[in-house]
Amino acid sequence: MYIKDDSKYQELKTQGEALEQLLQSADRSEQEKQKELMEYLNLLNTERASEIGVAFTERMLERVKSAFEAHPTADLAVDQLYTCLLLQSFHSMQFDSWRSHPAIESCRNALTMLEAEGRWSDCLRYCQDTANTYAEAHFWPEALSYAVRAHNDVRELLAAGVKVLENGELLDLTDSAFSILTCALNTANGVTPEIETELRNDLGAEAYAGVYAEAKDAVDSEPACDPIELTPEYLSIRFELEEKIDEALEHERGYYDYCKEYWMAKRMILRSDYGIRWKSPAALNPNDEFH
Repeated sequence: MYIKDDSKYQELKTQGEALEQLLQSADRSEQEKQKELMEYLNLLNTERASEIGVAFTERMLERVKSAFEAHPTADLAVDQLYTCLLLQSFHSMQFDSWRSHPAIESCRNALTMLEAEGRWSDCLRYCQDTANTYAEAHFWPEALSYAVRAHNDVRELLAAGVKVLENGELLDLTDSAFSILTCALNTANGVTPEIETELRNDLGAEAYAGVYAEAKDAVDSEPACDPIELTPEYLSIRFELEEKIDEALEHERGYYDYCKEYWMAKRMILRSDYGIRWKSPAALNPNDEFH
């Protein structure tokens, strides 16, 4: 991530401002605009200019969202979801995936419209990536809800005779079921009878048992986390907590041994501000190394 006085940072920032003007111009074709946009976004990604990417895509998302609210169409809904995915990717690059949550929430109506219109492939890509974003942030209930929607999208596509997406991805209910089970096993309720029944119906009893065992092994192989993170008290303050940790660490993220300073700040804030005693993964897994 570039510092504010860096010449390359300023160059990319200026290029983005010019592109925003172009995108709102009536003098260029939509094809030309999309080409320029993708080239710029690829450049930001290559240069790891995540701070610029977040600011740029936030403004883009706000414009598309306003256009969708004024005149809701499927094309604008798709634009809103894909812009949100871009924002998620830049937040992930900054090690603050949790900050994508408000943007994702703002896209609910667009996603609902596309589901109602049967635009399953667009919904699938969005729901898969959004589930991954929430899982990365350990927002497991939200990750589970989008994993379930992605599974439903796969089911609808297969029912329509679609077995391969345009990007060459093979559709397989066992893959989406694995995502559901992995997320569910990280929540307080675990794999509920409703989830088990639905997945057994989709996969068959034998295939379900195999996917469940694989998901359970994957979850069990991860470092142990404090069960307090599954309680309603903790879940209700997650977003606020992350904001406070981010402020305590002066918005610096991703450096070597960052996790240890993050956990120290988290433990102190949880205890002082919320009266919650929390143990870090390092304390719960003394034989593991964390950096």
